[in-house]
Amino acid sequence: MPLCDLCKSIPWEDLPPFPNENFVKTLSGYPRFHHLVLESQLIEKDTPIKRFGVQYHASLQSLRQAASGGCELCRIIEREADALMEEIAGLPQPRRGLMQTEPSWDMWLTKRSESEISGDGFWVVNRSSWGSDKWLVPIASIGFSSDEDVPRTTGSSGRVLREVPDEATLRRAVDWLEKCNEHDYCSTRGMSPLPSRVLDVGTLESGPVIKLIEPGADLRDRYITLSYCWGQGSKQFTTTNEIMQARKEGFLLDSLPQTLQDAVFITRKLGVQYLWIDSLCICQDDLKDWERESGQMAAVYSNSYLTLAATKSSDINGGLLSPRKKRTYFKLPRGSSSNEDTFILASVLPLHKEIIHEYHLQMREEPLTRRAWGFQERVLARRILHFGSEQMYWECLGGFHAEEGLKLPHRLPCVNPDPEVIAHVEKRAEEQAEPHKDFNRSTSSLKVWSHLLREYGPRELTNPADKLPAFSGVAKTFSRILDDEYLAGLWRGSLIEGLCWQPLRCQPALGGYRAPSWSWASVDGTPATGFLGESVPHAEIIEAKIEIDGENSFGRVKDGWIKLEAPLVKMVVSDNKGPTGHILLRTEKGATDFYAMLDTIDRDYAASGSLLNSVELSAVVLAFTYGTPFKADPERKDPCAHALLVVPSEDRPGCMRRIGMLVQDGAAFGADLLASAKSVVTLV
Repeated sequence: MPLCDLCKSIPWEDLPPFPNENFVKTLSGYPRFHHLVLESQLIEKDTPIKRFGVQYHASLQSLRQAASGGCELCRIIEREADALMEEIAGLPQPRRGLMQTEPSWDMWLTKRSESEISGDGFWVVNRSSWGSDKWLVPIASIGFSSDEDVPRTTGSSGRVLREVPDEATLRRAVDWLEKCNEHDYCSTRGMSPLPSRVLDVGTLESGPVIKLIEPGADLRDRYITLSYCWGQGSKQFTTTNEIMQARKEGFLLDSLPQTLQDAVFITRKLGVQYLWIDSLCICQDDLKDWERESGQMAAVYSNSYLTLAATKSSDINGGLLSPRKKRTYFKLPRGSSSNEDTFILASVLPLHKEIIHEYHLQMREEPLTRRAWGFQERVLARRILHFGSEQMYWECLGGFHAEEGLKLPHRLPCVNPDPEVIAHVEKRAEEQAEPHKDFNRSTSSLKVWSHLLREYGPRELTNPADKLPAFSGVAKTFSRILDDEYLAGLWRGSLIEGLCWQPLRCQPALGGYRAPSWSWASVDGTPATGFLGESVPHAEIIEAKIEIDGENSFGRVKDGWIKLEAPLVKMVVSDNKGPTGHILLRTEKGATDFYAMLDTIDRDYAASGSLLNSVELSAVVLAFTYGTPFKADPERKDPCAHALLVVPSEDRPGCMRRIGMLVQDGAAFGADLLASAKSVVTLV
């Protein structure tokens, strides 16, 4: 590719490393506009950002001149700079004012941040135009890759992504699997008990017919599971009572949609005889069979040899081995050579995933990762081979690997009943806690539970009534880990803490009743659960009951209530409003405003103020936490009150229904008021 004199002079494979230890990577929520902030200790010492890396263009004008002069690389970086400026220009004005750290366009080059994890390549970074001695703004990230047949000792650590998966792609999957088999806790030891029904797919030499079998309790062998999105029109491919016998006698492979055909081919390719697919192995028009078999999800996925995930496909026809998004590569010379055989293959990488590697793990843009059932299948499986829209990913207890070369040392928490697996997961979580502290990693099982709930909450469901069933395998496994009783999403042993979930971007649930108002499962959205720091209960549980709807004790419920004794404080809507117009509350005779975290009611005063003024509002004070020291006195901890915001139930006289949450300075209620307001409350 044509290069300018500046680009020809740059040692692309010998750039200095990015000083990760000096910077904090911030979560902006945008694809391109991010900040790298100097560590607080260095800021306190008034340590400015020193020039580091190799000087690139010192201005945007210089970059544009080189690009217009024919330099292909400068043209690529210019496009990235233009896209960044377009995103900045499109920011809402209040947000843009808050993020007043636009690029100064004095650009430097370094190796990619954490290159031992992310792979070879380089970053284009520059100081911000505001606070330039403390802030950096990344402009672009470029990754280096080699073809599969180029040894890693002579080529790049990254690998070229083929648009259509081929034999070389599958060799990578086999290589991951073989290495994973050497891990102590990833593969199931010996042969596993097979699910009550599985598909016998035979071998690569087998013909076009597969069959459904009921192996019995004594048969143990390896089997593979499939995780995928059903999509519209998939019911015609399911097993029903009418065709159950025909499935057992054998049916043609090409009668199945592409995703299921690909799963059979890969299973055979890996030398495994049995495959479990929910649509074919569960009788879909037999409610008792569905409840019984879906209640066994924890065992099915945790015991499987491997889970194949059609992560990129929005329906059953999308396939695993279908064409992927094309990655465009360009060539950079090695050193001063112009020999065609000594070029580096390079490509532009998404900045948000370069800044926060966790975004690779979350795969938010993929259809399957947005689905509730797919989440449970992922965290129950010991290891998963993801077929993504751009590349394959491998996820096991040893970490998370991308086809292009990324290697993360951790994965989404694995929920497995094996005590040795639990111990391994907790050990890895502890090891990763400091470098990944922003993601709340903890050795506490309840903290892991809280982390999983936040991930699961916003996932989509075709049938809204499946909110609890689609998480029942995880709940069933945790019931063994915690040795506790499950109550519609909460645990009896930590019920006070569980009731204090905070709603993040929640909406009313569709499709009628599915959980009591005090359960996070009653709404659609993200529940933030768990206390920070020490907690002291201010309520006493008298009774807690759930009525199960069906055979799965961790699935659907038809009723539930909690009777407790706690301060019940009358609340009113304040005449004041929050900075953005949100509703504030106060006690009947108090002067302190409380921020109302409403579950599904619009928090804007103009939208909901009159509604809340028309109902009888109360706060049920449940607990105090002591976890945030005052800055002025590091030894003192600030008490924080946690209370449910409730209203009388419309159809259950004498009972209360949750509509939100209050978290307030502990002194705001007043000790005398709390002592005099003790009441027995029944929450439904």
